[in-house]
Amino acid sequence: MPHADSLALPDDLTDKRAFYAHVCTVADALLAPSSDSDSAANWVTVLSNAASLLFGSYENYEAAFGRADGRRVNWAGFYVVPSLLSRHASTAEEPTQLLLGPFHGRPACNSVSLRAPSASRPVGVCAAGFLSGETVVVPDVEARPGHIACDGVTKSEVVVPIVVTRRRDDGTEEDVKVGVLDVDCEGLNAFDEEVDKEGLEQFVEVVKRVVRWEL
Repeated sequence: MPHADSLALPDDLTDKRAFYAHVCTVADALLAPSSDSDSAANWVTVLSNAASLLFGSYENYEAAFGRADGRRVNWAGFYVVPSLLSRHASTAEEPTQLLLGPFHGRPACNSVSLRAPSASRPVGVCAAGFLSGETVVVPDVEARPGHIACDGVTKSEVVVPIVVTRRRDDGTEEDVKVGVLDVDCEGLNAFDEEVDKEGLEQFVEVVKRVVRWEL
């Protein structure tokens, strides 16, 4: 099957839960490297196709995210820790920012600070998801203190942290936060705390499983 055909949705798609199940199944096949030695399992390649698949699938699912209804997903992509981009940086060091990774949509902020700008203004949504290690669903971005407006048309947002397991030299394991998946929508209340949250968390699990993280 041509890779571009991965965006086609089945005619019998019934609801959002079925939508996310379908996207995760397609992602599992599309993103997986063809062999154990395939260099296509590097994070840039996998996250690039993951962003394209997710964004394109949302565009084709007009029943829930239709442009005519003002609920179009206008951005889907990743922000990552600087250590993934530099051989000289260490994931053991606490990052102070996230850097823009593969995405689909309009141009976005090059970086996201992980430090609150002031005592009265909290960190943005991507930073909050990364620092907490928990998915953040924002029904109305304008009502959330600290929101960073990369695109003024965005009305709601969901951020899913990417936390992977690293084996230490002594054989023990530890969780390492490497970035976030960020999805923006032009409509209010586009993402819920159940189906969308769980669906995107499962999508991130597929991505995590495919990438050979060099930590």
